[in-house]
Amino acid sequence: MPVQFNGKSFLSFLPTKLMQKANRDLTKGKITKNLICLAIPILMTYILQDAFEVVDMIFIGRLGAPELAAVAMSGNILRLVAVAGLGISTGATVLVSQSIGAKKQAEGENIALQSLLLSVFFSAGICGIGYPLSAFSLRILGAEPEILQLGVPYMQIAFIGLIIRFLSMTLNSIYRGAGDAVTPMLVLIFATFLNIVLDWLLIFGKLGFPELGIVGSAYATLIGRSTSVLIMLYLCFRGKGAISLKHVDWCVNFPEMGKVLKLGVFSAMQGFWRHFSRLGFLRVVASYGTSAVAAYAVCMRLRVIVMNPGFAIAGAVSPMVGQNLGACLVDRARKSAQVGNWLAVFVMIGIGVLFLFFPGFFVSMFTQDPSVIRIAEVYLRYLSPTFGFIAVSLVLGRAMTGSGDTLSPMVITLVSQCGIGLVLVILLSYTINMIGIWIGIALSNVVQGLLMWIRYRYSDWETK
Repeated sequence: MPVQFNGKSFLSFLPTKLMQKANRDLTKGKITKNLICLAIPILMTYILQDAFEVVDMIFIGRLGAPELAAVAMSGNILRLVAVAGLGISTGATVLVSQSIGAKKQAEGENIALQSLLLSVFFSAGICGIGYPLSAFSLRILGAEPEILQLGVPYMQIAFIGLIIRFLSMTLNSIYRGAGDAVTPMLVLIFATFLNIVLDWLLIFGKLGFPELGIVGSAYATLIGRSTSVLIMLYLCFRGKGAISLKHVDWCVNFPEMGKVLKLGVFSAMQGFWRHFSRLGFLRVVASYGTSAVAAYAVCMRLRVIVMNPGFAIAGAVSPMVGQNLGACLVDRARKSAQVGNWLAVFVMIGIGVLFLFFPGFFVSMFTQDPSVIRIAEVYLRYLSPTFGFIAVSLVLGRAMTGSGDTLSPMVITLVSQCGIGLVLVILLSYTINMIGIWIGIALSNVVQGLLMWIRYRYSDWETK
């Protein structure tokens, strides 16, 4: 029975009828319409996540610099360990979408269950290792005693909540793989609002709640994310979601888990190499001083904002390719990738033009420091012309992932971001100073986009 609140289910506060009708058969209808209907709620999801992070950092920033630093350093570690969850969720998207496309509903539901069980197993294992090593991991990053005192309890709560985080990632991917991007968005709206309210109550001790500081932020995130997971699981177990778990045989199926892991491991490694290259870039930038680091941080934040539409379109392309290949509609799958690719390129180039001609305006939204603005303007002028290549990399990479090829995007990311980008950044920084860093990063984006396009052109979906 669902939880009661004044005689009504707490789910009555959500438009559950809309959720039940949100899943789309991506093997039918106009490709562009399907892409947009999937991409818009995914984009809204990214915007909501960004909005919460901004509000969370504003609240924590009011506590002081040590608290802000503790959360930032802990966040880097937590993002790294969450790469395993990315792998499981990617494997779930591919296999669920292909099963749904092939009209094998029971198979898709079993894969969804095995993916959720994998999320629990892996997150519990990581929690068991990471929880006692929280202080050690912060020391590796050079945390000072004050930051250690603040960061360790924050990280320990985050590690306990890792099971919920992995389940959330996997559930979102399962719903999208089944063609429903609306339900995760609606649930996230509710959870984000709850999270922000709890942040205010628990960080500052409002309305009689205890004043917990950054630990309150960790608890708020855990409660908000848990709520979203419970809602989506409730819909699945009541047969009201895009994927039903109502009649699934509850047993561990190692062959099915192996399929998910086989696809997901390369996506996890791709995320790891991307994160590793970013840390390498930051290390080189840091040698040029605080202003350079601040400029790099601002531009990377702007880059994420620009990439959100690309991520959203790419997130729509992956299940479209998966469902259509599952239905043996190879031409329609390729057409979905091509339409999504051009749509993302058009949008991101348009934003890139604005960044190219008005870099100072966008940078000044984050800082008023003249030296930081001056450095960031130069970086943006090198970065913005590569947005089209980033779009190609995002969409065609996800298209290949939707086809079941997760190895190629990983190899291309490793070669372009670490083998070429990081090497160029190091070499050019010594030969032509700071501008060499920006050139190296820009060239790595170009190379990655070109390699993704070449690999996509010669992919063998027809034989698969």
